[in-house]
Amino acid sequence: MTSFRAATFGFFATCLIALPARAAFEFQPGQWQETETGEENGKPVPPETTSSCMTPEEAKDPVKGLALDKDAKGQCKTVEVKDTGNGMSIRMVCGNPKEFAMDMSAVFTFISPQRYTGVMKSSVTMGGKTTTSNKTIDARRIGECKK
Repeated sequence: MTSFRAATFGFFATCLIALPARAAFEFQPGQWQETETGEENGKPVPPETTSSCMTPEEAKDPVKGLALDKDAKGQCKTVEVKDTGNGMSIRMVCGNPKEFAMDMSAVFTFISPQRYTGVMKSSVTMGGKTTTSNKTIDARRIGECKK
């Protein structure tokens, strides 16, 4: 996974965990699979599929002990989270342009406790180089967490 994708996925995964409590929507805990499609710097990129485990505690109260800006080392200047009725919209600006800076907006639609979709736009600057992306996310609960 590229540094850009790792940073983007880290932010996205963090937001996924943070969203249910703010939206009064509860996901079903378990193993989740996220498929991301779209483009980086205007060019199509192959679909990327990742998985993660959402614990029962995260599903019930995901904000506990959570720092939305963990990938930006506590340097977030703006975090806006809005309830859209059937999901959430997020805007986040973090970091220091000389080292790592991220400007991301996303809109997530919660289809059921076992599925959500999203559209994410981001600009990440690392080491003076900026990468932009436009991605679509389709996430589904695929079973119980692996131990």
